Amino acid sequence: MPSGGLYDELQRANKRSTRLLLAGGVVIIAVLIWVIVGILAPEAAFDPVFGVGVTAVGTAIGLLLTFIAYRSGPSIALRASKARPVSRQEAPELHNLLDEVCVSAGISGTKPKLYIVDDPAPNAFATGLNLEDSHIAVTTGLVERLPRYELRAVIAHEVAHIVNDDIRAVTVAVATAGLVALLADVIVRMMWLGGARGGRRSGGGGGGAQVIFLVLGLVALVLAPLAAQLIRFAVSRQREFLADATAAEVLRDPQSMVNALRRIDGDQTSLQRFEVATAHMWFEEPNDTQSPDASKGGNKAAKMARRFATHPSMKERIERLATLNAGTVSTDAPLPPPPSSRTDGPGSGSGSGTGTPPPPAPGSRQPGPPPPGRSSGPPGQGHPPSGPGGLPPFPGR
Repeated sequence: MPSGGLYDELQRANKRSTRLLLAGGVVIIAVLIWVIVGILAPEAAFDPVFGVGVTAVGTAIGLLLTFIAYRSGPSIALRASKARPVSRQEAPELHNLLDEVCVSAGISGTKPKLYIVDDPAPNAFATGLNLEDSHIAVTTGLVERLPRYELRAVIAHEVAHIVNDDIRAVTVAVATAGLVALLADVIVRMMWLGGARGGRRSGGGGGGAQVIFLVLGLVALVLAPLAAQLIRFAVSRQREFLADATAAEVLRDPQSMVNALRRIDGDQTSLQRFEVATAHMWFEEPNDTQSPDASKGGNKAAKMARRFATHPSMKERIERLATLNAGTVSTDAPLPPPPSSRTDGPGSGSGSGTGTPPPPAPGSRQPGPPPPGRSSGPPGQGHPPSGPGGLPPFPGR
């Protein structure tokens, strides 16, 4: 299990960064609105009553728009990914896995709604406004390619985002970043339209203030989109580390979390249905940050893509999780066979295909005893499968 001190420090660091980034987002919005006012009416913007009053009103309106975007964010994300609700009758084993995770996380009374995305890439995401209004979507590729315990670990990662209140913070951050980008676009239009009219109205006066705000507008035009991206990335990137650690702690099975990260990292299937605005929500970065051909400058392109990635690399996540669980996980042991390579058919009742990972590396420290109701064994071996064979295919695909 993760070291208590280091794990708690991860939580505190995430809370601090969230507060600072969101507060910074409000300040950026206020500054951009003040610049817009200055472009339209340069002299009035410096007036302590009019300038501050108009900026405050504009900021309040902007925050109201952010709140509206925040409230509609989860439904937009689900529609953008074409996620559909999946009932227990359609996927009983998948619901059983979610039940196990929710019981372990202590939220069995407020279980998130489960969705399926018909996509061959192994991936998943969580969204929502709070614990009572939370949603988890997994792709068909994830269900088909991951053994049971690794699939449970990915679901636990998404539940961790809900328990840690990441879904709310990230939704607010994305809505704020969207407003910042919108204001930057307004500045461009005002510089060409409002600024020119303001210059004609002022005659010979206010020329110095006009120039000042035109320069500020150019600076804001360059920095505002970068600030919007930083707000999104800084919030989502750091929270992936904490969600991995939380999932490993909740399940007391860090090896399956590491195995899931390794298996998904090695899978080259690209996600077919995602929007750039929702890239931060997925378990794995859906944008291409790998270098296909180093001889053609691919390394430089990949480095640039990683700088603007919404997630830390899978290698970083594996290394961080291995550090938190030093001695209990192996990062280079052979992975368990995927469901597609199982030799037992449904109803055979054999133990193959349960997703049991290999024993820990020689000389490694054994994990502590499992909680009541769980079997003891090597890392990654939790509950026995609740049904024969693997997860059934979903009807209607």
